[in-house]
Amino acid sequence: MRRERAGAVLAALALTALAILAAGCGSPSEEARIRGLLKRAAALAEARELDALRGLFAPDYEDFQGRGVDDTLRLVSGHLDRYRAVVIHLLGARVGEVAPEGRASVEFEVSLSHGAAEVLRKLIRLSGEYYRFLADVRKDGDGQWRFVSAEWSSIGLTDLLPESFEILKELFPDISRMP
Repeated sequence: MRRERAGAVLAALALTALAILAAGCGSPSEEARIRGLLKRAAALAEARELDALRGLFAPDYEDFQGRGVDDTLRLVSGHLDRYRAVVIHLLGARVGEVAPEGRASVEFEVSLSHGAAEVLRKLIRLSGEYYRFLADVRKDGDGQWRFVSAEWSSIGLTDLLPESFEILKELFPDISRMP
């Protein structure tokens, strides 16, 4: 009788573990997919793959100064061309509620490090420039998230979201001692 009960308990535990694993293996949430869009955009910009980056924008994209996709990509290209190497760190991101029609707002921050500053960051305690973005994203007909609008501003270290500062401390351990 004891063996049967132990077997039943083990079977129940095994089924519970399988259910948990199956739930974890489901498709990613819309929030996770939007965060994936942000990561892809940062990686493509850093790699200077502007043609691939273009694919992350909706055709009707417009930024806060009226720039469309082409003008925005020229702006990105111009910034990247000023430096030999640019490293882009995606910091904190807050995804708003995803509307039933497939739209969402997202606030995120990035740190840009240029060339030797990235390599020597621990020595010179330089962590780069910080930018906060407010963007609207929309799912297209293929179910892919695309940027439809964005605005951004340069911010200081003290203006970072708390989650961004925590990520930054992992990237740049000496940052807590910076002025």
